[in-house]
Amino acid sequence: MTPSLPTAVDSRVRPAVAAPADGATSPAPDTTRALTGGGLAVLLLGFVPVNFTFGAVNLLVPAIAADLAVSPAGGALVLSAYTTTFAAGLVVAGRLGDRYGRRRLFAVGLACFGVLAVLTALAQGLTDLVVLRAALGLAAGLFTPQVLSTIQATAPDALRSRGIILFTAAGAVATIVGQVAAGALVVALPAHLGWRAVQIVTAIIALGALLGLRAVPESRSEAPLALDLPGAALLGGGLVALVVPLTTGPGAGWPAWAVGLLVVAAVTLTLFALTQRRAERRGLLPVVPPRVLRVPVVRIGLLMTMLFFVTYGAFLYEISEYSQTVWGADGWGAAVLLLAFGGAFVVTALALPRILRRVGPRIMVYAASGQAVVLFGIALVVGRDGGGTAPVVLQPLLVALGAAQAMMYGPALQTVLSRTPTWAAGVAGGLLTTLQQLGLGLGVALLGGLFHAVAGAADGTPLAAATGPGSGLTVGLVTAVTAQAACAVVFALLASRVVRHTTA
Repeated sequence: MTPSLPTAVDSRVRPAVAAPADGATSPAPDTTRALTGGGLAVLLLGFVPVNFTFGAVNLLVPAIAADLAVSPAGGALVLSAYTTTFAAGLVVAGRLGDRYGRRRLFAVGLACFGVLAVLTALAQGLTDLVVLRAALGLAAGLFTPQVLSTIQATAPDALRSRGIILFTAAGAVATIVGQVAAGALVVALPAHLGWRAVQIVTAIIALGALLGLRAVPESRSEAPLALDLPGAALLGGGLVALVVPLTTGPGAGWPAWAVGLLVVAAVTLTLFALTQRRAERRGLLPVVPPRVLRVPVVRIGLLMTMLFFVTYGAFLYEISEYSQTVWGADGWGAAVLLLAFGGAFVVTALALPRILRRVGPRIMVYAASGQAVVLFGIALVVGRDGGGTAPVVLQPLLVALGAAQAMMYGPALQTVLSRTPTWAAGVAGGLLTTLQQLGLGLGVALLGGLFHAVAGAADGTPLAAATGPGSGLTVGLVTAVTAQAACAVVFALLASRVVRHTTA
């Protein structure tokens, strides 16, 4: 999803002040052939590897850590390296697609992604793997914005609505399929080969989408926005400098370089904010226009998006590692544990239009409150019996959790976009996607770090011994899940503010 202005202006800069009043129409759609059902299938297939690799590697972190002899913090860095660089490149990639052609960027990004996935399978050490995963995130960020942009620019009305619903569901499906595929390959192959084979499968999916590229129409914006490369560089550099020390610092005892990177992140992101305001005052349209963030629903909704995905990414990471370490599940067992959770998310997401017609946006408040209750329930069940808890006991709670999360995120996304000025709809969409990926990385770094930190501190204490075979990891999981329940309460409070703004 990419922004567009109502009038064509100089190709070098785009004046934000020249944007029409909120509610004005966008420029005429791209003149191109219409997207067909076959083209939509190719676009969605191309989008699958993005979340497939996140879901798969999320499950494979223990296997990767064991094969490469790295700490849990190193394994978490492998996961967050991908999501951080992915988030950093999304907004500018959308503008590149507007300018140079969306299908072209889709093809280039997919080809790079496929090659890098194969190279990732051949990594021999942690440094190699982290660098390749970071490059993989950049490649994913290059082609992902083109999927939704092409649907919006070239699909007929009926296919466009169906395509957006399927795009939303495809993300959840790909995450769960990635975990199931990873679990199956880890069981079928030796431990040191299973996680590598998953990378090859990811590359094959990307190749399959490339083979169907002819079905996707080319399109570009008639008034492409300026790239704002300095702003994009400051944003990307600041995000990387923030996530890396948050991921590795706690496990390494906060060395000087980690503290130094946090200082660099603070300075870089402050400079980014200042340059965005200065650019807007000069009549330019920066990568993150402050004018858009001054809309209360957009500002609060972006915070809700970040909060949601911080808890979502952290929970998948923690429950996968806990099930393999404490319950002794193999990769397949860990994937099956979350199958009902993913299924409930997808089914509820597809039913959201009917749910929203009946309940309205207040469903976000109810669902977030329900998520908090479910997460407290999971903490109580695990904490009561420790590692002796049978995973099957958690299934009803996991189903309820999946349904609640679908009713939180879908309405939040729709509400924010519906209240965004027409000329800035693409900007808000890009920010939502960016914060989604950043939230996944920060969830692993912050709440995943809390999980391991509390587990390490609790090991050997009477409290940890009393929890059963789970030892400190049980205490760590209970603490982390309780923190996620608190985040759900904050989400509910923010959602109630959004509802008040939309009904005022």
